[in-house]
Amino acid sequence: MFSTFTVQPLLRGVHLDDASAAASESSAPQGRSFLDRSSTVSPSGANSPVPKSSGIFNRNTRPVVESLDSFENHLYLGTSDGHLLHYVIEEQIASQSDLPRSRLVRRRALGFGKKVVERIMVISALRIAILLCDSQLTFYSLPDFQPFPPQIFPPIKGVTAFCEDSAQSGHVSEDGSIRLCVIKRRIIQFYSVWSDAISDPKELDLPKGALVVTRWKNFICLADARDFNLIDTRVGRMIPVLPVVQSSNSGSSTQVLKPVCIAITENEFLLASATTSGQTAIGIFCSGAGDPVRGTLQWSSYPRALGIEFPYVAALLRGNIIEVHNILDQNLVQTIRFDSALEIRTLVQGPGLAVWMSSLARALVQQSWHPSEAERQSQQETNRIATVLARVLFAGKDTVSALVTTPLVLHADNLLQQGHVEQALLLSEKAKATISEENRHRERLQFELDFIHQKSGLIYLEETLFDDAFALFLRGRIDPRVIISMFPDVLQQPDLIANVKLFGGVRELLSQRGTLQDIMAKSGEQGAELGNMLLTNAKEVFLQYLIKCKREYRTTKGRPGPIAEAIDTALLGLWVDSGDDKNLLQLLGTPNACRQDLSEAKLRSAGKHYALSIWYKSHKKHGAALAIWKSLIQGELEDSSSTVNLQDMATLLLSLQDVALIEEYGWWIVGRDESIGLKIFMPGDSKRAALFDPDRVLESCKIKVSQEGIMTYLEYLVPEHHTMLSQLYVDNIVRAVANSQSSTKHQELINVFKEQQGRKLMTSGDIKSLEAAGIMDTFLSYLQSNSKVDPISSYRAKLSQLLQSTPVLDADEVLTKVKTMPILRYEVALLLARTEKFEESIGILVKEVKDYQGAEILCLNGGNFKNRSKGAKASTTSDGAVTKVTTAELDKRRRLFMILLKEYLRLPEDDGGMNLTLRLLNLQSSYLDISEVVQFLPEYWSVESLQEYLLRSLRRSYHDFKEIQVVKGLSLGENLRISEELLQLYETQGPVVITADDICHVCGDAVADAVFMRTVDMRIIHLHCGSTAGVVAEHPSSL
Repeated sequence: MFSTFTVQPLLRGVHLDDASAAASESSAPQGRSFLDRSSTVSPSGANSPVPKSSGIFNRNTRPVVESLDSFENHLYLGTSDGHLLHYVIEEQIASQSDLPRSRLVRRRALGFGKKVVERIMVISALRIAILLCDSQLTFYSLPDFQPFPPQIFPPIKGVTAFCEDSAQSGHVSEDGSIRLCVIKRRIIQFYSVWSDAISDPKELDLPKGALVVTRWKNFICLADARDFNLIDTRVGRMIPVLPVVQSSNSGSSTQVLKPVCIAITENEFLLASATTSGQTAIGIFCSGAGDPVRGTLQWSSYPRALGIEFPYVAALLRGNIIEVHNILDQNLVQTIRFDSALEIRTLVQGPGLAVWMSSLARALVQQSWHPSEAERQSQQETNRIATVLARVLFAGKDTVSALVTTPLVLHADNLLQQGHVEQALLLSEKAKATISEENRHRERLQFELDFIHQKSGLIYLEETLFDDAFALFLRGRIDPRVIISMFPDVLQQPDLIANVKLFGGVRELLSQRGTLQDIMAKSGEQGAELGNMLLTNAKEVFLQYLIKCKREYRTTKGRPGPIAEAIDTALLGLWVDSGDDKNLLQLLGTPNACRQDLSEAKLRSAGKHYALSIWYKSHKKHGAALAIWKSLIQGELEDSSSTVNLQDMATLLLSLQDVALIEEYGWWIVGRDESIGLKIFMPGDSKRAALFDPDRVLESCKIKVSQEGIMTYLEYLVPEHHTMLSQLYVDNIVRAVANSQSSTKHQELINVFKEQQGRKLMTSGDIKSLEAAGIMDTFLSYLQSNSKVDPISSYRAKLSQLLQSTPVLDADEVLTKVKTMPILRYEVALLLARTEKFEESIGILVKEVKDYQGAEILCLNGGNFKNRSKGAKASTTSDGAVTKVTTAELDKRRRLFMILLKEYLRLPEDDGGMNLTLRLLNLQSSYLDISEVVQFLPEYWSVESLQEYLLRSLRRSYHDFKEIQVVKGLSLGENLRISEELLQLYETQGPVVITADDICHVCGDAVADAVFMRTVDMRIIHLHCGSTAGVVAEHPSSL
């Protein structure tokens, strides 16, 4: 049956008297267990009263151990004759014996005569120890156990009991102190203890005194000879809880027992109460308010001492018995009986002593498949895990032992060897429930659970319980490479687990079982069909196992580890064998750690060419990926999973910087699809634009690409090539016009535009209705709207847009070619405008093309065709300020609008000339000066028709006149102010006389008759010298 605790011997044959101490100062492990030692001292009876805590020791009696505690690897024993023994437990590396090596450092008399050392309490956080002997508390430094000077820590006398705050175990308060509670005859004292000082006590009356005390923060549990009580230090109120001995009547109890209590956790205490007969006792859990919080414990006799190793409580009973209960369910889990010769006298709960267990080390040792000699000798990690912290110590008359939580792995491994897998797993589940922050053994317990789950999984795998087996592998955190090695057909890598560290028992079992096929062969499965079905089922579960492992061992930014490499390569093999192209491509298309040699061979042998190309692409091997894609598109390779096309290749090439690779495959794509291929050579960002020389690419295009393709490429080039592009557009228009059907259709569209413009002008009754009729459309927008139905309109729209927007163009060369086509009158007007021949340009736009809006845009933008009339914003500088229009630009706009006005006036009034003229005057009155306009207007036009224009012009003229008057007035006032200041200077300082000998103090030249200034320190310098040097002038003057 599983034992919760194991008794771990620490010391045997303790040097308790001077003769034995002089004999040897070191103790070595002995082969015989101390449990079999004989003794002449009779054990205490179950109902015998507890000896008093102090007294004079009988000289004829051999001294015994009465108290103990530990600090790090130091063990301190207090004897019944007033001595202290200081032992050191040596670090254990390997040993055939469970008894650790120890060394006696010192045996010293404490100066209290033969009085019993009642208690030793180690404060590990402060590295001090407090000792109770002869009703005095004395303080010692650790680890050498040297007494502090009484000036620092004066002894505290008259003490019956003391304790520290259990909530501070191993910690200190914010001020670096621990709280100490001391019980005296009729008072309770509270101290704050630092590593080098102790505070003055605070006292609280305690009329009945107390024999034991324990504390958790603000709550104190204490007991006198009769009753347990609780005190809340915040209010100083005592709460009676229960009697030490339960009595059936009001009479006094016949039993005299030393009460026992201990703090469990926050706001929870365990109190021991005996029955009237004293044969049994119960343990009651209560809160700081005295309320019960759990069920009760039952002991066979009243405990002499209690120790907590959460979630267990150990009780030392009379008769050399230790009973262990589970705090969570209050069940008795273990009873340990000792030989009566041991005379177990005390049990303490200390800060913890590191104890090495050889049996645990043998179970949890982890080595690689072929461990080296150095690896066998260096087992630091195993030694650390096999070193457990024993907090519950107990001592016999000359022996010291520890209660160590029995490693779960030892009992579970025994069950697994017997084939009781379910019982072992049930045991592990119960142990897993105890893994919490309070459990100090949680790290070691996790290793033990891993061992159990890994070994159980291998056993289930042998029984073909694949779902359960792989679930246990996940819970046991086994290296996935171990499981992958059992499927050699998935990943053929002989050295896969050569460096994988495994538990010894797991490694032994794995070597016995072999691969999965070996397991099936050994299990006696008959029939190839059944074997194949089981293998298929195993691989399906194995696949899901690897997918879950991949999430845990996902590839990080750094180099992928060997585990991730094995997982991804195995997944690749499984998906290739199963034909799951979707998951295979998803794996290869994302960051992965597949091994190159194994993955490439697997994909090639299976004919997964497209998947191999995706793997090449994800690993930056773009040349190999493009070669496969080219072969797949040409039909040289066949792969049903392939979806690659020319656009995929172009997209990849656009992301590369390798010029040779881009040219090799880019021109091949151009030969198959110019619209896709040419985009590869078009300049994008600055980095890509530097890869290719546009002239060199253009020469290649002339050889390998059609004229349409050349135009497509030129549209993306810098403006230096726009002259060639415009000529190509003209050539395309010429070829399109040669088609009589296209030419007729285009001419009909042009006639429709002219008819619409004329019809709108004739049907509009006033200016507002004229604007609403759509007269704002330009000829270019009309061409663009018909580009999809008319190829000539498409080419003309592209050509016109290029002529309007390009900053670099040989207008004369293009104009010569455009004039050969009578249909391109609009383009002729654009080119004439670029050559500053505005009269001809505007005349063509108005009379022949009838693009009235285009003509107005030309004038408004000073000879350019950038449309700023529809929501265009004023030009701004880099700091957001509005750029002012220069005088030259205004004059140019006025001149162009006058030209347009004259053209409108030349139009017959029956064709809408008057409406266009009035509209222009109303909208652009700021550019048309009334004094010039009236000279060209017909005399028979009524003033009423010109009313809006005249009002705007007069308002503007009057505004300009008033603005000039304001500026004159401000200037006159400023001149008068400056003149007054100058006269005041003459009166106060007098004139500045300049002679031929006066020189500038900055440049050294003569001042002569130049403009000069006098500085604040009365020096004469040139005005320009002062401005350059940043000198402050007193007042600039001119002589």
